[in-house]
Amino acid sequence: MKLKHIEVFNAIMITGTASAAAELLYVSQSAVTQTLQHAELQLGYQLFSRQRNRLVPTSEAHALYPEVQKVMLQIESVKRLAQALKGGQEMQLRVLIVPSLAVKVLPAALSVFRKKFPKMSISIRTLHSNEIAKAIALQEGDVGVVYGSQPHPGLIEERIAVGNLVYLTQADKKNNRNKTVFLEDVIHRPFIRIDERDPLGALLATQWSRMGYAPQGGITVQTHHIAMVLAEEGFGPAIVDSFTASALGENLDSKVLLPEVPVEICALIPQGVRSANPVAYFIEAIKGVTAAL
Repeated sequence: MKLKHIEVFNAIMITGTASAAAELLYVSQSAVTQTLQHAELQLGYQLFSRQRNRLVPTSEAHALYPEVQKVMLQIESVKRLAQALKGGQEMQLRVLIVPSLAVKVLPAALSVFRKKFPKMSISIRTLHSNEIAKAIALQEGDVGVVYGSQPHPGLIEERIAVGNLVYLTQADKKNNRNKTVFLEDVIHRPFIRIDERDPLGALLATQWSRMGYAPQGGITVQTHHIAMVLAEEGFGPAIVDSFTASALGENLDSKVLLPEVPVEICALIPQGVRSANPVAYFIEAIKGVTAAL
């Protein structure tokens, strides 16, 4: 499909008629009809069935549409960048980050970043670590911040910081001297833990498996921040990373989990793409913030 085919196809999928698609694209209805016919001739199958005044997508059209949407997003991104360059504006920084680190670490890093690049447009998406790795490899973001190593031939990985897993419990002013707790002492009681499909969840599961233990009951969640919030609301103790725990409130106490389980934060950038100064500066800002926690 040529670019004009994709634009017409997308417009019809949005509007449902050739006339409305023509209005959306600022072209004539005949131009839309001819382009659609040429696309279908080139493809060898119909994209739409004609039902009264409507164009109803075929199964092939529905299969194509998600990929077409990605192309249209990329086209819009190119248009915005070209317009920004024309006006002497700086490019956009696209940040992909795991949800838990977007609560405290990200705002602190952005405060540092804004002092250097006050006018730069910033786009932030929260995804899980494996999703971020795939998106950065496809160049859908300029920099990703993830838990753990994410080996991928399309990525360059840079370590940001190393923390550890901590055990959160309701605050007890009478008994708050001990700042450590052994995994074997907490594993027998229900606690809030991270799903094993998460890198840190898998790390913790491996640890208790080596010790011959298995968690009893409790709640399983997808993000460390949710685990911390549930612990604050009294749903039980939680095991999270020390970076997330840096944002805990007065209602929780934090204890280092023993044996210590290291938690690594890494920055990901696309392989083969020259890292722009804003990206490098953002990574250094993240490093500075996490080092101070």
